[in-house]
Amino acid sequence: MGGGIGSAYAGLGACGQEQRVLLLEPPQDQTTLDKVQSAGFQIIQGTENPCIERELEWADAVVFSWHHHPALTKFLHDFPAVPIRSILWCHVSGNYFPAISAGLLRSFDQCIFATPFSLELPQVQALGTEYLQRHCGVVYGLNDLSRFTRIKRRPHERYTIGYVGTLGFCKLHPALVDFYGVAGMSDARFMLVGAPSTKEELLSAAERRGMAGQLQFCGQLPNVEPALAQMDVFSYLLNPQHFGATENALLEAMAAGLPVVALDQCVERHIIRNGETGLLVHSPEEYGNAVRYLRENPEKASLIGAHARADIMKRYEIEENRRRFLAACRRADAGEKHLHHFGEFFTGEPADWFLSAVDADRQCFEEGRVQDAGLIFREKTKGSPAHYHTHFPENHRLTQWTEQINCLKRKTDL
Repeated sequence: MGGGIGSAYAGLGACGQEQRVLLLEPPQDQTTLDKVQSAGFQIIQGTENPCIERELEWADAVVFSWHHHPALTKFLHDFPAVPIRSILWCHVSGNYFPAISAGLLRSFDQCIFATPFSLELPQVQALGTEYLQRHCGVVYGLNDLSRFTRIKRRPHERYTIGYVGTLGFCKLHPALVDFYGVAGMSDARFMLVGAPSTKEELLSAAERRGMAGQLQFCGQLPNVEPALAQMDVFSYLLNPQHFGATENALLEAMAAGLPVVALDQCVERHIIRNGETGLLVHSPEEYGNAVRYLRENPEKASLIGAHARADIMKRYEIEENRRRFLAACRRADAGEKHLHHFGEFFTGEPADWFLSAVDADRQCFEEGRVQDAGLIFREKTKGSPAHYHTHFPENHRLTQWTEQINCLKRKTDL
């Protein structure tokens, strides 16, 4: 319930409907749990079959929050013989991993994407225009951004280029410090807000460039507004294989009126209008030119930030997004409840269920070349082999892949 998904439910609110959240395991991150309950949701710990079946029978529509979590995968594989109307809510873009497949989409009556970028994926486009119009929709971030528009800039001594979000390299660009170094701003500070999981690697790279003293690690903050108030530029350099969809941190910075520099890729290019509400770049050299330009042209930087705030508050207006969500529910409600056989998609054993969301790197696992797979597969969670292994410890292939990844990480640490 933490992070973007918790914020989405809290932002959705009651919508004039009776809504319940069925949790398949106790939430590890409870930062938004109270907020979701306050928004009008009843939270139910669904660990027993009678409870689950009762809730499924009660619902007019059942929304499945999907980001390839192993608990939800097992739930779908063992889905009870209860007729429902189903909606898949994709909380990832599907760009790389977890990959969205046409087979998964067709298993549900309706699908909600968190970004229009997902509609551009080849496997989604292959479903055809008519299918997409009847069965798919886009609901942008449901985070209430209004409080960020009231942020007032705080005086600070050093020019500050900031970032808020995941510091793991499955999300953050692995060459982040190289981008910073090319900017050539020896008097600037780079403020990083987020759990410092890669602090040592980033500091080591910064030391090689002689700029370790410029990195400021703020940790994970319960309230990011004071940090945003001290930033001059919001730098959002993500791994090209990142899984993000809504990108709440980016939306919050733009709502705060900060000029943004980001890579011209994936979801980012759907959020930022290049040259108008932010600057999109393709390389460290372009990044350096962009941040220097904003520093040397403060009036232009301020204008870009103002345009960003106005555009984001219009496009991501929370009431409009609630209406989009309810439209998907109404489309599902137009059909009759029926039995779902999700097990026909999640065939084989748990290792195969994990691979159902692996596309580009599938051969790396099938051929025993785990070391060649992307960095996200080395995470402990996020639908990785290790994450699936914690839920299915007896599965031989998951055990093998997890051991190989752990060995690879130990060698990297040395």
